[in-house]
Amino acid sequence: MLFDRGDEVTVQAGPEGIRFLLVSGKPIEEPVAWYGPIVMNTQQELRQAMADLQDGTFIRQR
Repeated sequence: MLFDRGDEVTVQAGPEGIRFLLVSGKPIEEPVAWYGPIVMNTQQELRQAMADLQDGTFIRQR
């Protein structure tokens, strides 16, 4: 979900308690290319990331 200035979030725990993560930040105003779990800035970067994922080189050692 996306919230804007003035929006509220109300949380009520059940009998077993609750765990949740609320993240806040300023927009970085960059383009977004998204497919499944991968988010990049361009469609070309996204295609490359998907190819890397398929051939097992997505996570590279530094």
